[in-house]
Amino acid sequence: MSVTIIRPETAHELTELVRAIASAETPADPQVPDRAVAGLRQALARHDVTGSDWFWVLVARASGELAGYVAVCRIPKLDVRAGFLFVDEVYVLPAYRRHGVGAALLEAAAQLAGELGLAGVRLLARPENAAARRLYRSLGFVEHETMFYEKRVEPA
Repeated sequence: MSVTIIRPETAHELTELVRAIASAETPADPQVPDRAVAGLRQALARHDVTGSDWFWVLVARASGELAGYVAVCRIPKLDVRAGFLFVDEVYVLPAYRRHGVGAALLEAAAQLAGELGLAGVRLLARPENAAARRLYRSLGFVEHETMFYEKRVEPA
């Protein structure tokens, strides 16, 4: 198992992974992978995260095949505190679930947080996602009861 950060020269791996995810999630619709890749291209045109110093996509390979990713961003503080690396998304292709891919991705995120001098890693989990919550606890994440709020806005 290997985990690497997507860089401009390896951005094609992200395209491959997005295509594989779309195929796995919607196998009955052969047009979904192309739409997913088009969406990725639009996202990268807005924010080219492949060369960012605040947002990273780490991809896992198992037996040489793309298996999943974690998207993380640096959350700085406006005082002496170091801040955290925030996990925005974790996704493991169905064929690789329960094979250590998610754990490898999250351990790589924790290593990146340490390299950046941050205080740690934070993430959110849905209460009904028992498998994810077990994984996070097994990796040393401490569960806190919090309230999550979201307000959606229309893009300008």
